[in-house]
This record gives sequence, structure tokens and C-alpha cells, in this order.
Amino acid sequence: MRARRWGAGLVAALVTALLLALVPAAAARAAGTGEQNWCSLQGIASDEAHRAVDAACQEWRNRTLYTWGGGHGPAPGISYGTIDIHDLEETWNDPYTRGFDCSGFVRWAWYKAVGWDILGGGTAEAMYRSAGRTYQAVHGSGGGKPAVSDLQPGDIVFTGVGGTVDSISHVMLYLGDGYVVEAYQSQRPMRVIDINARIDNNRLVGAARMPQGGPFTEPPGYDGTLQVTWGTDVAVRQHPNKTAALVTRLSGPDLVYATCQQHGENVTAEGYTNDAWTYLSNRGGWISNIYLRGPAWLPEVPTCTGSAYDPQTGSGGGGGVTQGGAYSTWGTGVAIRSEPSTTTGTTVARLAGPTNVAVSCQTHAQSVTSEGYTNDAWSYLPQYGGWITNIYMRGDAWLAGIPACDGKGTSTPAGASPYGTWGTGVAVHAYPSTGSAVVVRFAGPTDVAVSCQKHAEEVTAEGYTNDAWSYLPEYQGWISNIYMRGDAWLSGVPSCGAPGGAI
Repeated sequence: MRARRWGAGLVAALVTALLLALVPAAAARAAGTGEQNWCSLQGIASDEAHRAVDAACQEWRNRTLYTWGGGHGPAPGISYGTIDIHDLEETWNDPYTRGFDCSGFVRWAWYKAVGWDILGGGTAEAMYRSAGRTYQAVHGSGGGKPAVSDLQPGDIVFTGVGGTVDSISHVMLYLGDGYVVEAYQSQRPMRVIDINARIDNNRLVGAARMPQGGPFTEPPGYDGTLQVTWGTDVAVRQHPNKTAALVTRLSGPDLVYATCQQHGENVTAEGYTNDAWTYLSNRGGWISNIYLRGPAWLPEVPTCTGSAYDPQTGSGGGGGVTQGGAYSTWGTGVAIRSEPSTTTGTTVARLAGPTNVAVSCQTHAQSVTSEGYTNDAWSYLPQYGGWITNIYMRGDAWLAGIPACDGKGTSTPAGASPYGTWGTGVAVHAYPSTGSAVVVRFAGPTDVAVSCQKHAEEVTAEGYTNDAWSYLPEYQGWISNIYMRGDAWLSGVPSCGAPGGAI
């Protein structure tokens, strides 16, 4: 059968006709300039752009929330936020919320697209200023700011009041056809909106385009997960110790495949100490985890076992990771989880044995029963990017000296005990008096630490009368014992000022 050959002009005409046939459906779906009820790539784009948009739209479908500082952990991904000191009221609940801020959101999308942290964990402004290194700025005619027509799906778009680089405060992912998907406001889910509603009043600063189908993709054929190194003249060795034969040196940041990791010889360099080493299948040797971007022990890289384990760990090898923290764990095979829950939190790492760790804060969450103890307190370990039940932390059930994960930085004194409140809209006051300032209100029942209690102003509420008040060190305030679960005078809690009382 004779093959039919199409002329170039006819092919172009058919492609144009096909694209025009698709326009009405897309335009009908994208009608209006307000928030849209869809999220998808519009038009023709590279595989990388498709993957970036798919990752972003998955978070849109999940109704992932904006949380200030979310997505800025050592590795890309959803994380708890923090308080913006310039907008306390707006971001007050962000330390309790897992999600992304605007730059953490696009960082995650493009990490999923290219397999490594191409945008890094910086601010939107830092991302824009990095254009030209591993990704390119998008320019308009004459080299000026781009028009919407200059943008391609997958581009990241930067805005700021006045449209100057120094003013950059926001970044979005361009979907095509004049729409962006963005993380835009605390406690609100991701949204899709007309780009013109976001760049009016001269707010557009510029845009950047990621490498697509270019030299930034590591060739296939290697085992392991894709990681990124940092530093210059970094040694890759035959075994996980400092005196092993040199396999190669990495002249600068590089893409590598991590097969597995294990504890080897302790290394102190660049201000860090760590005994974790990772085997790089595409470099044929071991690298100290100090030079791999991410936490001291990489959550997505498996532990070397069986024949993959290298016993030549050098002097003092095989111990625990030194995290520089004043706290330590106990037990073996202890899980660190992505959330403070054994059911919804995925395991990001396991501690083979007792390990020195840094603890940034603690919170009340899922109650866990293990090793003969029951506790609902969890501690956040920043080097691992995850949570550990306080059952496996040496010390009190609620760790003395560690602040609650409430953004206030208030450390809890030794001897504080976990209790629970009841009721809705319950006020915590600056002093044990209803006339004093309200520090916080509990929307519903809340687990709290109580350090001491005292007799003060008599309160009548909910059919009860009581003059006992409890001090909540996490909130630096007082609550009427009417709203504390238990007796009118809490059993086991000392009087304030008495031995064991904190106030």
C-alpha cells in the first residue's frame, strides 16, 4: 500500500485547525476572571511543564492550605508553617497548619517535575535573582518585562508592589491561556485565577522558565533516588570513612543517585558533624551526608542492609548521628513521622538506636501507647523534618525547656502535666481574672499542659461556680478550672508558689 505524504503547509493547517477546535472548550471552562473551579495545563507544553502543573494541581485538588513558611524545609514538600511577625493575626494558626506558602508551592511543583530541588528553599525574591544559573529569565520584546503572550505553561511568575525586583513578595505557576495556580493567603486553599487579576497596577516583576528537555536531567540506568550535592571539591570514597581510597571528587554541586545510607565514620566539616554516609550508584562510592542537601539522615533514602552494608566504617563509626541537640532518644527502630500521628503520618526515618537530636518544639496530638507508656505529646526534629512521640524522648512526658509548636516560643517548665479543656470559645487570660486581657481562645476541647493552680476570682459559668484557676505555660495565661476536665481543684497539680508550683 502506497504511503500518503502530507505537504508541510497542509500539516500546519491541520494542526492549527485542531488547536482552534480545542479553544472553545478551554475558553468556556476558563470563563471569568475570578477564582476558577478547574486546574489543568492549557495548551502545548514540555513533559517537565506537564509534571510541574500536575503536581501543583494535585495540591489544588487536595485543597492544601497556604501556611506562611510552608514548603521551606531542608527538602521540598509540605510542612508546618510559622508566624509572620509582620502579620501576626493573619498567620497565628500557621504553626499548626501543614501546607505551602507561594514559593514553597512552586518549589514543590518543579521538584516533582525535574526530580531535584531546582528552585531551592529561598524566598520568591531569591528565586527570581537566581534566574540565569540553572533556569532562565523570560523577557519580552526588547529585553523588557514579558507580556502574558510571552509566557509558556510551567513558567513561574513574580509580582510585587511597584513591579521592582526589591518589591517581590509573591510567585505563581502559569497554567497557560492566561491563568495561574497559586498559594496566596494564610489558611486558604490553593486557587486558580486570571493572571491579569494578579499583575494589574504594575505589579508584574518578571518570570522564569525551567530547563525542559535540556542537560539538567541525569541519564537513566542508575539505582536510587535523585539527590543534589553542595560544596566544592567534595570527596567520594570507596568506603564510608575518611581514610578510604578516593573514587572521585565533585568539583561543584552535582546530581547524584543515592542507593542507600548507613552510619560510618564521624565527619566534622562546614560547621556540621555527622556519621551518615550515602552510596552514590552513578559515582561508584560513598559521600558524607554533610554534602547532600536535606536533613542529616535522608528520609527518602533506604538504610543499607545485607550485602549493601559496608562494614569498613573507620574509627568511631556506626554510632548515632550527632545533631547538635541537647536531647536524646531511646529504643530501637523508632519511627520519625511526617505528621504527629501513627495513622496519617508516613515514616520519614527510623532511628536504629539511641540518638542525640535537636528538638525545635512539641505539640499535643495523637495519643500513643507503647513500651508501657501512654502520651499524646510529640516533638519536632528539624534535621529529620518529622515528628517523634515523646515516649521515646528521654525526659518528662512534656519536655521541659522545649516550646510548644504554637509560634510563641514559650518553654514549658519542668513538672508540667498534660490535661484537657472542654467547651467552645474558652478564654485564656493574662491573669486569673475575667477582667484581664484574653491571651487566646480555644475553639473547642484542647489538650494543654498545666504547671500549677491557685485560688483567685470566683467565676460562675456553665452551671458551675469555682474560684480555682490553672496556669497554662504553653500560652502564658490562666484558665478557670470550670473549663478543665477533672475535679474543681485538679488532682496532681501543685498550688502556684508551693514546691513544684511554677508561679
